[in-house]
Formats: sequence, structure tokens, C-alpha cells
Amino acid sequence: MNYKKNIIISVVLIICFLFPTAFFAQGIKERMKERLPVIIELKANGIIGENFQGLLAFLTDNKPNQDIIDSENADREKIYSHIAKNTEGATIEFVGQKRAKQIAEHAEPGEFLQKEDGSWYQK
Repeated sequence: MNYKKNIIISVVLIICFLFPTAFFAQGIKERMKERLPVIIELKANGIIGENFQGLLAFLTDNKPNQDIIDSENADREKIYSHIAKNTEGATIEFVGQKRAKQIAEHAEPGEFLQKEDGSWYQK
């Protein structure tokens, strides 16, 4: 049963990130696309990383563009919430953790990722 739920959530996550406008008329895809260059730069400079909950996190006390990171995380949480509401037995936390694993698989070398135990590593 858990395996089936994992497969369903993975498929829904992929669809939502490939075709988010089909699910959200609020322009989440466009906003995320606009923020992407800043996020890529902050990741490349080791200022932010992807935590194990599928959200961006600052790695240092230096927090440039915090408003952009906060907005990105808010949109991600909207997506995770939508998926959880439409997937029987899923929680926002579970969906975020599944997405974090997908992000880690596709992360660029040098990006920082957080393990489930809270420790950080560089890919």
C-alpha cells in the first residue's frame, strides 16, 4: 500500500512540476521561472541549499534575496499542499520529502543538500 502511495505521489509531483499551469491558474510556474536565475546563482555560491523537506534553506547568516527564497518556498508549499489534498493518505510533509529526493537526484555537482538527519553535504 505504501509503495502504491509513493508511486502515485511521484507521478503527481512530476506532472505538477512539468505542467503546473494545468493545476494552478495563479501563475506559480511563471513566478518560479522568474526566480530561477537568482536561485541558481545562490546555490552556485553556496549560500542556499535544498533541505530534506523540499524547500530552500540558507546555509549562512548572509541571506541575500531572502524575499525571493521565501516566495519560492511559499509556492512550493502551495504545490505540496495541493498534491497532499489530492492524494489519499498523503501529508504536505510527505510530499515535500518525496520532492526533496527528486531534487537531490537532479542536483548539480557542488550544490548543497540536506540529509534526513539534518546534516548538509555537497553533491
